[in-house]
This record gives sequence, C-alpha cells and structure tokens, in this order.
Amino acid sequence: MSAMLFELDYPEAVPATLDPARATLLVIDMENESCSPHGKQYMGERIQPVIANLTGLLERFRAAQAKVIFFQSVRKPDALEFTVWNTKRRKIEGSWGAEIIPELQPRPDEPVVVKYSHDCFNRTRLEALLEDLDIRPGIDHVVVTGIAANSCVSCAISGFSCRDYHVWVAMDCCASGAAEQEVLAYQRFTGPGSYNVKFTHSPLIELAPSASPAVAAAR
Repeated sequence: MSAMLFELDYPEAVPATLDPARATLLVIDMENESCSPHGKQYMGERIQPVIANLTGLLERFRAAQAKVIFFQSVRKPDALEFTVWNTKRRKIEGSWGAEIIPELQPRPDEPVVVKYSHDCFNRTRLEALLEDLDIRPGIDHVVVTGIAANSCVSCAISGFSCRDYHVWVAMDCCASGAAEQEVLAYQRFTGPGSYNVKFTHSPLIELAPSASPAVAAAR
C-alpha cells in the first residue's frame, strides 16, 4: 500500500459577534501541571501567549457580564488510566498541579466543573449547570478555550456540538504540545458534520447586545 500525504493547516479564523446575554466562555484545564514552568508537564513557551490571550478575553467577558465556566481536570490516585493503562500520574486531586493557575482564578460567582476524564460531560454536573444557567441548545454560543486542543478541548468541542450549541473555538486561546496536534484536532471539526463549529481568534470576538435578529428573537 502506497503512503498518502496530506497538507493541513489551521482553519480560517472568522469574526464572531456575540450577544453577551447568550454567550459563555469555557476555560478548560488551565492548571499548574501544564501551564506553570514548575509543572511536571509544562507545555513550554507555547502556553505563555495562550495565558495572555485568554486573560484578556476573560476580562472582556467579565466586563460584558457574559457567563464564564471553568473546568478543572483532576484524577484519583487509583484512576484506571494509571492502574490499567499505566499512563503518567498527573493532576492528582487536591495537588498543586491540579489547581487552576493564579492568572485565571475563577471569581466566587463563576462555576468550576470538576471532571475526572478528558470529557467535560462525563459524570460531571455540567448538564445540570447549563440548565440552571439557562444556556440553551440552538440559541446559546459557547467559546472554547484552554488545553489541550487534541484532548480535553477536542472533547468539549464535540460534546457541545453534538448537543446543538453554537460552538466557537478561539484558537489563540488554546494549545497542545505541538502545532501539528492542534491542526489535526481542529481539522476534525471542519467537515459537513460540524456545521455548528466555527474557528476564530480572540481579537475577532465582539461582545455586542442583540448581535442578530435571530438571537434577539430567541431571548
């Protein structure tokens, strides 16, 4: 069988004009283990611009009084991925490595969803929280940020997409260990089956009340 070669690149970043009343920023797994220079799995210089970009975007969402949800990925010491698949132990619940970095600390009124796997919907309180916050499929827009693009971020994109939310991926606020991993992760969501997923950069996100007649009518 002959080898097949494909050239892939980042998806095109398009502008996003969002109504703050129907927009939610998702901050995924920005924890010491990967984001701090002292973390065991520090992602290096790739993560520093992400922290800066995400800090700015978070400030804008807060200023617009839009919703923000944080996610914290933790593991029990006897997690199956350690005991069965022998993966490297990381983000142990209660450890410094599993804490969200100081630059992106949640405010008291900003919920934190704790998860024990890559999937933010898997045995978490997320679906109940979305209902409590009146974040509705077909109406609300979620902006996905955080790490890693090829694992937890990818799971969030897929989870919100298949539940019929408008999904925006702020690529300059996401990272993986290598650019190739990011490109492959994003390209999964560029086909016909990902009709409700779009890619953008944080400077292209505008938070403006009553962004469109469709949004205004849905409120």
